[in-house]
Amino acid sequence: MINFLKSFVNAFSAHSFIPLPYYEDEGDKYKAAFVPLIGVIIYHLLYWWSMLSWYRFYNDVVEALGMILIVIIVTGGRQALGFISYVDSIPTYKYRFRSWSESRDRGVLRFLLVIIVWTIAMANTYDYIFPLVWFGFIASRITVGLLSSIFNENSNQSKVTIGILVVEFIYLVYYVCDEYETLAICPIIATVILFLLFMNNFRRSTAENLDLLEDDYVVSFETAWIMSVAIISLIRSIG
Repeated sequence: MINFLKSFVNAFSAHSFIPLPYYEDEGDKYKAAFVPLIGVIIYHLLYWWSMLSWYRFYNDVVEALGMILIVIIVTGGRQALGFISYVDSIPTYKYRFRSWSESRDRGVLRFLLVIIVWTIAMANTYDYIFPLVWFGFIASRITVGLLSSIFNENSNQSKVTIGILVVEFIYLVYYVCDEYETLAICPIIATVILFLLFMNNFRRSTAENLDLLEDDYVVSFETAWIMSVAIISLIRSIG
């Protein structure tokens, strides 16, 4: 029980803005199982921001930018900084153009591109399916936790953690499918596809790069989920 409590504290200490102590001894054993709770907090804060935006008649772009700011604040900027740092750590030979490969700002530029994509996608999503967008912040943390726990021995996560994450994912899929029916199919399929594509990356990741890889792919999963819902919204508006 003590290790569970330590893992709970470590999850919020490492993945949110909440200033909590970090326990090195056995504190990471179940950490991945609690990280999705940060997504739950983001979900509820975005709900209240959406209600405020509706009440105050904020335009769609302001509402979308407010949501992005809430996500960055709640995570303490961890995912943003991890995303940028991971991109900057990629060997330069992977880039075709010399000027791009020598730039130390490529991570920042890529993150700004993500922000633009999020803003456009959220601003063009119907208000009544916004909650489906917000579930992406929970799903991304569950799937990255599963990838790290199952495919990387350096994650030090127990089999209990994997079991909890599997239950969390099954319940999330059941809930969104029950609530949104066919609307939920596209983001779920996108998440499963990314899960399959990223398995080898987690197998090859070293202990030093694992945290950065997790942060980078949390953003990737979030982006895929948000874009999937926006595409569904666009198709429904055309139809």
